[in-house]
Amino acid sequence: MNFKWLPNALTIARCVFAGLLLLGFWQALSLDPAEAGLSADDSAVRTTLQQLWYQFAFLAFLSGALTDFLDGWLARQLDAHSRFGVWLDPIADKLLIAAALICLSIQFRSWLIYIPAAMIIARDVFITWFRATPKGSAVIVPSNMAKWKTGFEMAAIIGMMLPLAIFAPDPQRLQGEEVSLAVLAIVFAVVGLLWVAAILSWQTAWQYMKAALRPKG
Repeated sequence: MNFKWLPNALTIARCVFAGLLLLGFWQALSLDPAEAGLSADDSAVRTTLQQLWYQFAFLAFLSGALTDFLDGWLARQLDAHSRFGVWLDPIADKLLIAAALICLSIQFRSWLIYIPAAMIIARDVFITWFRATPKGSAVIVPSNMAKWKTGFEMAAIIGMMLPLAIFAPDPQRLQGEEVSLAVLAIVFAVVGLLWVAAILSWQTAWQYMKAALRPKG
């Protein structure tokens, strides 16, 4: 049987998982356990439902990230390369990352996330446009730095989404309590990974631009 369609199907699935991630966060954020006028039982039900939607979003992201590995691996194993796949694959990657960053920015509402998220999304939009130009299409080849950037992005996003999926949300849990140094260290490490990814993203963009503008001959 001919399975050369599988890599492109997985790439399309990654776009679907990006949409499911947005759906999960939208549903979770609409369920506020601290809403005024709710009974204790209603609040508990909302807390449980909210956590389930966070878990749904987290699994959607992990599934999308898995397709990113599988479609490339299958394309090599099946020798299935197409212009459509080459065009859609980087767009699907960027859609998944952008969806996660937008959701996390809305969730945490901090400039420590707003700024690197905006840097990464802006860079990805720019590179998507640049790739469509004649000069860009000739020079944009994934580099080791770009792979490191993707790794830092994935680690940061998973690090921020995992607590939402594991722990029942409780906005008042830390009010009036001291946050341990270990928790603070983990938070700063995860946010730091996002900043590193943002910086690397624009370094790779600058590398592509220099290669495109370099005089030939």
